[in-house]
Amino acid sequence: MKRIFLLVLPVALFSCGNSTEQRKDGFSQAPTTKEDSLYEEVMKGHDIGMAAMGKIKGYQSQSQRALDSVAKLPNQKLAEAYKQNVLSVQQALNHADSSMNDWMEKFSPDSFENDKAKRVEYLESEKNKVNDVRQMILGSLKKADSLFKK
Repeated sequence: MKRIFLLVLPVALFSCGNSTEQRKDGFSQAPTTKEDSLYEEVMKGHDIGMAAMGKIKGYQSQSQRALDSVAKLPNQKLAEAYKQNVLSVQQALNHADSSMNDWMEKFSPDSFENDKAKRVEYLESEKNKVNDVRQMILGSLKKADSLFKK
C-alpha cells in the first residue's frame, strides 16, 4: 500500500499544479471574473440540490407507503389528519423534484459565451433560480424530516 501511495503522490502533485489557464467546463480553478464566480455559484446551488435528490426520492417512496397504509389506522379522524400531512409533504417533495429537473433541462452552461454582459446577466438569473430550487428542496426535506423522523 505504501508503495502505491509513493508512486501516485508525484503524479498527483504534478497534475494539480496552480494553473491559471481557463478550464473548458466554464469556470477556472479560482474564479477570476464575475462570470467565473457566478458560474461557480450556480454550480454550487446545483450540486447542493443534486446531493439531496436521493433523500427526496426516498421520502417520496416513504410518503407513498404511508398513504397506502393510512386506511389501516384505527382512528379515522386521526388517519385523515395524518393523510393530509403526508399529502402536503408529498406535494412539496414532488414539486422540489420536478423543479430541479425543469431547471436542469433549461439551464444552458454555454449561453451567451460571446457576449460577456449578457452572460453575466444570464448567470445571475440562473443563480437566483437554482437558489430558489435549492431552498425548495431543503424546505421539503425539512417538512419530511419532521413528519417521518418522529
